[in-house]
Amino acid sequence: MEFNNALRNHPCRDLLTYSQVIHFLQKTFSGSGDELKKVTNLARKIREGMESISPFIQQATQSVCPRCTHICCISKHGHYTYEDLIYVTALNREPPQLIFGRNDTERCPYLLEHGCSMERWLRPSGCTWYFCESLLDYMEPQPAYREFDDSLQDVAELWLEMVEEFENISNRLRKR
Repeated sequence: MEFNNALRNHPCRDLLTYSQVIHFLQKTFSGSGDELKKVTNLARKIREGMESISPFIQQATQSVCPRCTHICCISKHGHYTYEDLIYVTALNREPPQLIFGRNDTERCPYLLEHGCSMERWLRPSGCTWYFCESLLDYMEPQPAYREFDDSLQDVAELWLEMVEEFENISNRLRKR
């Protein structure tokens, strides 16, 4: 399974890179048997963690975002990374079709009148992990913030473990 290592650190901001990364990941997952089971289990835990904290974030965004004069849901944050695509592929999901070539400052095409059209657990990490100052100012005094912050940290640790596990196993598979 050949893969250009430079693509790992390259943002998937063009159709060619995006397609190459998806092809590599799908081939790796389909040819790995049970070797990537731990990666798949970690991805499921990440999804569950994101789903558990989503109501808190959703409540905060419903309060803050409609009054915002500087929309931060822009194309810049809406690109999948190599790590995002590991996660999505581990969940046996296809990432949504993206629109490439948009200006970074353009409004995200998934942002609709009442928020994002993508479920939070499936969004690119640049979107999922981005909290503007106004949103944080609203969230931090909330009674549930501490639990949210702890859960978000747990999800981040699972994310790092998932990526490291995938890298270790995919490196072994390539050496075969």
